Amino acid sequence: MTSKYSEIDMLEMKPKEFRSIVRSGEWTAPTMHVCRGYAVQDMVILSKEYAYDFLVFCHMNPRTCPVNDITEVGSPHPRLLAADADLRTDLPRYRVYKNGQVIDEPTDIMKYWRDDLVGFLTGCSGSFVWALQAAGISFHRNGVFSTNIPCIPAGPFHGNMAVSCRLFKTSHDVVRAVQITSRHFLQHGPPIHIGDPAAIGIKDLSQPDLIPATDPPSRQTREGEVAVFWPCGATHRVVAVEAKLPITIVDYPASMFMTDKLAEEVAIL
Repeated sequence: MTSKYSEIDMLEMKPKEFRSIVRSGEWTAPTMHVCRGYAVQDMVILSKEYAYDFLVFCHMNPRTCPVNDITEVGSPHPRLLAADADLRTDLPRYRVYKNGQVIDEPTDIMKYWRDDLVGFLTGCSGSFVWALQAAGISFHRNGVFSTNIPCIPAGPFHGNMAVSCRLFKTSHDVVRAVQITSRHFLQHGPPIHIGDPAAIGIKDLSQPDLIPATDPPSRQTREGEVAVFWPCGATHRVVAVEAKLPITIVDYPASMFMTDKLAEEVAIL
């Protein structure tokens, strides 16, 4: 976190101001603890040539890739979620793939922008976290994992689902979490799996292979805790590697796009 802003400042900041400090380079940290109550989105940018196939992939896999906004070809502005935003500059950090390989992790993508690119914004479970916290449900963020759950392929896009894991203290908290997140279907909705991680191909909960839990660190369950898994937008990174497109740009792990919409608004977008 930059020293100019306190933790409370960041929580109370409005999305437009947050995007302005991101755009100026003042903020390059994760977006998980900023703009309390507002929805964040995962992002995928690719060429028009592959946009239809990717849209079909999202349609066939709505739990992991719920599309909430799409830009016009060549435009970096997401009209539904933040019309004055710029996807080239308004995320803290990006990851750029060429032929399935990471070639850069910049804080803006101006030099990669082309007139044939299309941006997709898809739901993120970081949005419904505010609802869980408002309900007084405590949980441990435990990172993001690859699974053995196959996505339905479309065109060059294929691969297994990624999931985010949260550890809950009691089964009662799990039931409440299912009830709350089921209202947020466009932010991944209810869990895809509850309980034994091995059943979905996860060997070690303390070793997430896609995104680690940075605050606090990832770990195994403790006595009485229940592991709960939600579909995750990190699936985009999995399919980007598998598709091996000439260029694919996604949000860097935990550096999502901040929208102008409250999480409750995009629950029923």
